[in-house]
Amino acid sequence: MTDRRDNANNGPHFQPGQDMASSRFAFGRLLVLAGSSAGIIAALVALALSWPAPPELYMARLSDSASITICLLVLGIALLIAWRAGNHAPNMAIALSFTFVYGSVVVTLLFDKLHVMPPIGPIVQLLLFFLGSALYIRSSQLFPRRLTAADIASSPTIWGKSPPLQQAATLLLHPAGAWIISATASAVILFVADIRVIAPTTMAITAIGILYFYITLRGSDVEARHKVLWFFEAALAAAIITVFAGAIDLALPDSTTPNVRAVIQQIFGIARGLIMVTCFAAAVFYAGVISPALIVRKTLVYAATVGLLVFLCAVIEIYIAHSLIHALHVNDRFASAVLGAIFGFAFHPLKHRVEHFLKRFAPKDKAVLEPAAIAKPEVEYG
Repeated sequence: MTDRRDNANNGPHFQPGQDMASSRFAFGRLLVLAGSSAGIIAALVALALSWPAPPELYMARLSDSASITICLLVLGIALLIAWRAGNHAPNMAIALSFTFVYGSVVVTLLFDKLHVMPPIGPIVQLLLFFLGSALYIRSSQLFPRRLTAADIASSPTIWGKSPPLQQAATLLLHPAGAWIISATASAVILFVADIRVIAPTTMAITAIGILYFYITLRGSDVEARHKVLWFFEAALAAAIITVFAGAIDLALPDSTTPNVRAVIQQIFGIARGLIMVTCFAAAVFYAGVISPALIVRKTLVYAATVGLLVFLCAVIEIYIAHSLIHALHVNDRFASAVLGAIFGFAFHPLKHRVEHFLKRFAPKDKAVLEPAAIAKPEVEYG
């Protein structure tokens, strides 16, 4: 019989699988720490090379600087994840994705500033695209918790109800699936360097990640839904800001100078980037009293309200303004100001009507009614 004291003196015994998992976490953590640190240094160098800028390049350099700053913030989030939560697989998956996706943006901008010539620049960018695409798909399968074949089979979405789609989604859960998809996309881009091919390829990779995030969103894990909803809010806010930025650019008079247009678009771009960074940080670190479902619902409400008002104002104001100008012989600016004030007073009740209508379609979150979810305002790192 083996003496218990011998076992105690020999110390803790680890299984081979535990050793491999520990080694994998250590490698992933080291990779994020090294990659995000290198990305931050590269971003700082790119910022330094951007200024001072010649007058004719001022707005372009300002736009690049804003993009670099957003990348700096996201890389800082990845660095913080690896530093504080490097032993948790879902966190490391999203940190690796952040590191290589946003690091590739920084490298592209830095190569542009350094005038790196082919073939070095395209090869490095293609390699980063390959790594970033594969790690993005894997992060959608692992964050905020690992998806399994049982999760897909029990999903109320079409991916759980249709046997062929269920088998396809389950097959791609294997780690090799993400790398095969990324390698295929990289090969297509390498041999067909055309934006008409690159854009659909990138959209297809993005759609695969959204698919797995959506399966998690429709699952039964409340905390996982919260985290995924923050990503959904980031994408929703970015899309809405982009649409409004384009609409305002089209609505500006022809006499507007290019610099004014660039400044307006830059303001929208900075707002879009900061909102996305905030949502990313909330998805990874925060699980408190603020429900992302409420934020998403309010975003939908105000986006629908403002969009509806813009359309109504564009149609009705033009008709009434021309009628007043011709009937009363008043200045067209005065008529526009009066109509703007009238529509401003109409905004508040219209907003409530749209909000009441969208409540039937906005995402519901039963967890906000549970005391356990309300009494949990602490910061989480896993």
